Amino acid sequence: MSGQTFIFCLGATKAGTSWLFDYLYGHRECHFPAVKELHYFDALEQGNGAWHRKEAQARLDRARAEKPTAWQHRLVADLERWLATFDGKTRDDAAYLNYVQEGGEKARVIGDFTPAYGLLKEKTLATMAALTDKVRFVYLMRDPVDRIWSNIRMVAGAGGQTALDAKVDGVLNGTADNILDRSNYRRTLNRLTRAIPREALHIEFYERLFTPAAIERLCAFLGIVPQPAPFDRMVHQSVKAALPMGQRAQLQAALKPQYNFVEKFMGELPSEWTQKMVSA
Repeated sequence: MSGQTFIFCLGATKAGTSWLFDYLYGHRECHFPAVKELHYFDALEQGNGAWHRKEAQARLDRARAEKPTAWQHRLVADLERWLATFDGKTRDDAAYLNYVQEGGEKARVIGDFTPAYGLLKEKTLATMAALTDKVRFVYLMRDPVDRIWSNIRMVAGAGGQTALDAKVDGVLNGTADNILDRSNYRRTLNRLTRAIPREALHIEFYERLFTPAAIERLCAFLGIVPQPAPFDRMVHQSVKAALPMGQRAQLQAALKPQYNFVEKFMGELPSEWTQKMVSA
């Protein structure tokens, strides 16, 4: 691992991690398993490894059934190898590292893209930071209301307006805690900055991610040369539906602590966020 950077990409659902994974997966100086979201550290912390193994097995079954391509062959092989490497409950950091690094021994950057790591406790984040002699974290944030609305459309969009309204109500009354948790930037950033050196953390806004300037910032942080990026490529696009202004105002009010924290932490809110805000 000497000289090799290991990155963890954290972030909320619908904040651009899949697009960024695809970009770095295709970068000539990087190497990642075809399996995005290994769920190693969250399975160990939360004890839900059996569920994640079930999901990985289902994904493997689907991949085996699809038309064979070079990508599918790689995905099937990496899923099989991951299921053989991690039983969902036994910590073995050496085996985990070997899995991630295999085939990429000459790469400058390797790592694990699991957005759910943004929910981990400070102790686990500190353990991750000590995994190798050069660990870096990338954290993506999206306008809290837009992120939640995209998340809602992903999980409930097929159910029509009634299902969308029910999920919005769940966020507002606190019952849709999993969706809310993914927008808790205050908690995640506080934990990260207590667990790791600030210089080991790169923060980017979803609204600015798909630009040459953002890619240059990221590549400089990782110590790699920027490559052209497919900025117009959409990944995992949610069902289209407009957020009524009344619901936007309600969500904005409920998420005000997150906006306030990001403004204080970053020095200002991005204009891409403030331009969408509904006046109180």
